[in-house]
Amino acid sequence: MHGKKIRSWIVVADSAKARIYSNTGPKLDLALVSEIDSDGARRSSQELVTDKPGRTFSSASPRRSGMEPPSDPQDVEKHKFVKHLVSILDTAALGDEFDDVYLVAAPRTLGEIRKLANGHITDKVRGELAKDLTNIPEHDLPKHLEDLDIGKPVLA
Repeated sequence: MHGKKIRSWIVVADSAKARIYSNTGPKLDLALVSEIDSDGARRSSQELVTDKPGRTFSSASPRRSGMEPPSDPQDVEKHKFVKHLVSILDTAALGDEFDDVYLVAAPRTLGEIRKLANGHITDKVRGELAKDLTNIPEHDLPKHLEDLDIGKPVLA
């Protein structure tokens, strides 16, 4: 019995860059769909904030001390990047651009994707790998993805 070919997307990401690949069929043959990069998430917090922190008086003494920003600017940029990536996946899921998706990301990034993803994406997640493979050359990726069984039929 011959069925429809499954269109799989494989997302390889960290907190500042992502490559999205597609695969159809039982053999792992990756085709690049999109590459997303965040210049801001790669910069240090000092590069992202040009102003020096403000100064304040301590309530217990007349001494002044520096104020810390409420959140780390680099963490904010990383969060914005992952949120943007999830938005792209959500739009693609709604547009029926893939049948299933495999998430391969640095552990912290994978956790954030899980928190931000909605049902459109989570319903299509077929496998996850908590590893940062963003610096692996494209031709070497298949051997790192073997355990995910991409393209293999799902036994119901």
